[in-house]
Amino acid sequence: MAQLVSAIAANAALKTSTRGKGAIASFEGVVLKAYPDPGTGGKPWTIGIGHTALAGPPTVMPGMVITRERAFAILADDLVIFENAVKAAVKVPLSQGEFDALVSLCFNIGNKNFTGSSVVRRLNAGDRTAAADAFLMWVKANGHVLGGLVTRRKAERETFLANAYVAGATTAPANDNGAVSIGVLLKRGCAFPDAVRSLQTDLTALGYRIAVDGDFGDQTEKAVRSFQDAHSLAVDGKVGPATRSAIAAALKAIGKGPVIALHPLPGDAITAIAA
Repeated sequence: MAQLVSAIAANAALKTSTRGKGAIASFEGVVLKAYPDPGTGGKPWTIGIGHTALAGPPTVMPGMVITRERAFAILADDLVIFENAVKAAVKVPLSQGEFDALVSLCFNIGNKNFTGSSVVRRLNAGDRTAAADAFLMWVKANGHVLGGLVTRRKAERETFLANAYVAGATTAPANDNGAVSIGVLLKRGCAFPDAVRSLQTDLTALGYRIAVDGDFGDQTEKAVRSFQDAHSLAVDGKVGPATRSAIAAALKAIGKGPVIALHPLPGDAITAIAA
């Protein structure tokens, strides 16, 4: 009992570190102009680092623009519920790296999934290595293993074990809204062939005649620009969160699911693979 009280007291003061928030942002993306939900084409609108009004203030409205500093301030507020969930579920003392990794996982899969996860069970049983390995189970969205989730889980595992922080992708100078962005940005000549092939598959499903070859070249850029123009997006030929969401909404409108999911799209349920 005394050990449990000591662990709770030790974890009570923990907050997600600056490096921890940066790692989350590198996977979630930082979008400074509001973009719509892919399923509805409207509410709930998203801005910053995956923030919607469902998480609390500020209320996100069409046309809303924020600064990068504001995006991280909103993230800090949004993380409180997940930080508290980690503190409530974990019954052993945590290092800063362990705490940051657990908050990142909880933020991504949700409080309920996190609390009932084998990560928490193994950690509370005193097996930190097994707990770290259990991160790697949470790599599926809509029934499919996603490369982006595999990458994220490996990075979170590394943070948990070694206090090492790995960014989700190269930093992109601009997203498809013309705002500063962190995360994967698909554009001409980019080095993410698997993601480009997924994008090309989605565009061909929408009727664009392009080769599905993983090369973001002239054909793909022309198709992206055409799609952006038809859906009232900034026509820049670059595919970030807003264009991905619009593609997902267009596919759902014709009864098809999106393939482009290097990161899960908003609303996608993340589930664990069997142990």
